[in-house]
Amino acid sequence: MIDQPDQGSAAAARIPILDVGPLLAGQPGAAAALGRQVAVTAADTGFLVIANHGVPQPIIDTAFAAAADFFALAEDAKLALKIGAENIGYLPYGGQTVRTSTVSKVTRPNNSESFYIVTPDALPDRNRWPEVAGFRAAHLAYFTAMRAVAHRLLPAFALALDLAPDYFEADFIDPNGIVRLIQYAPQPEEEADLFGFAPHTDGSFLTLLPQSKFPGLEVRTREGEWLRPPSLPGTLVVNTGEMLAHYSNDRFKPTPHRVLNRSPNIRHAMPFFYGPNRHRVISCAPTCVSADNPARYAPSTSAERNAVKDKLNFPHRQKPEFASESY
Repeated sequence: MIDQPDQGSAAAARIPILDVGPLLAGQPGAAAALGRQVAVTAADTGFLVIANHGVPQPIIDTAFAAAADFFALAEDAKLALKIGAENIGYLPYGGQTVRTSTVSKVTRPNNSESFYIVTPDALPDRNRWPEVAGFRAAHLAYFTAMRAVAHRLLPAFALALDLAPDYFEADFIDPNGIVRLIQYAPQPEEEADLFGFAPHTDGSFLTLLPQSKFPGLEVRTREGEWLRPPSLPGTLVVNTGEMLAHYSNDRFKPTPHRVLNRSPNIRHAMPFFYGPNRHRVISCAPTCVSADNPARYAPSTSAERNAVKDKLNFPHRQKPEFASESY
């Protein structure tokens, strides 16, 4: 049986709505104030909702529409862009089974299909752009806007860990950014071990998610309850990932979350995953280790960490020629 999520006062208390407008405007003291709020929620659910984030709603709306246009293509047109040696392009139904879940034994693939976009302004551009009118332009604008706001949140997370505001800057030169467009099939009836996206944690430092038209995202608290983040139009849901857990020596652990599309409608999501440079070796932050609390993680790169996880979760990654690449 799948537990029903809490959508009321408990969710509102555990997943706060924070105004990041003062931070983005450069107001004195805004980063420190936001850092204090982040410290509380990142140590609890790891989820928050941000308002006044500066990403224009038309950019988000246009990107959602372009994603829907892509997923509406004939299957052979989508499969022509199927992911291969890199996790870039189309992932069909059946392409991912979350075997690394810490809270659920998952045996069935996610009931969803995806399309991956990596840093579009890098040279060469490795993306596999579909021949859908306006798609590339829409997602260039979306990627650029989401990357900008994600980067401007870094000082608040540094201050939340009692670090200098610019602590993460060097590691985020040529950062790793990924947009994953997801289409969830309707799942109105409960079916054992079938999820739009099975319980998992993100491999990113931060994940930013525009509000979807239909509900589906559910967050698991430390006590084992499932909550739905507040659904406020125009806001972004933000959650911490495994790379921030590495930096924080598990002070800020990522929280398992899942997606169940109980509506009778197709549901779309566009998470933006933000992390340090893939080849930068990162270590636990000095404020998060001590003689009584030694480092739980050896220095490593995000490319190394995610390659191990992806080999377990993606069947195509188990092929020798694909196993070493991860984005």
